[in-house]
Amino acid sequence: MKLFAKVRNAALLLSVASILPGCFPIIAGTGIYSAMVLADRRPISVTTIDRGIQLELDASLKNKVGTDAHINVSVFNQKVLLTGEVPNQSYKDLAVKEVSQQVNVKKVFDELKITGSSSTEDRLLDSSLYSLIKAKFVATSDIPSNSMKIVVEAKRVYLMGVVTELEAKAAATVASKASDSVKEVVKLMDIISEEEKKKLDSMGVVETKK
Repeated sequence: MKLFAKVRNAALLLSVASILPGCFPIIAGTGIYSAMVLADRRPISVTTIDRGIQLELDASLKNKVGTDAHINVSVFNQKVLLTGEVPNQSYKDLAVKEVSQQVNVKKVFDELKITGSSSTEDRLLDSSLYSLIKAKFVATSDIPSNSMKIVVEAKRVYLMGVVTELEAKAAATVASKASDSVKEVVKLMDIISEEEKKKLDSMGVVETKK
């Protein structure tokens, strides 16, 4: 039963990897009859907390600012990134305060801009850049895309994740060279040692064979 559960979970990950933003946990195996599934380096408890933070903030900010501001919330490893546009400093302060009051939030990255809301065209360009960078990350073996979150706002790329120094550097380089449209790459990663990387990756690998 345990083996069946592992195979079933691996199949589910394969089926949803292409539709979950920023989530590509599948890497190629060493042969045609094997595959390796790398789990997120965050503990399951933390991913659950992150999801809870996301849901709470999405609801509370929507309730308090409505359509008067364009605020995007990104959560990774109990750290929250705020991007988008607000009409004035009061809205900016309100958003940051709302996030800071969340019990499980460890840090707030305030990247909100005081300006008019971005256009549909601008947001489509950001979405295209996100897809391009995500694809390049998946295609690069030394970037753990399964343990990273990519956020693109106003052509600026924000990278969150649990990575080593070398992985962070590789990710920033790939993102910056992905397109001439990229204005800046901002690294907001949690840096771990090579030893910690090996430990976390070995704990999160499930191998399936045909």
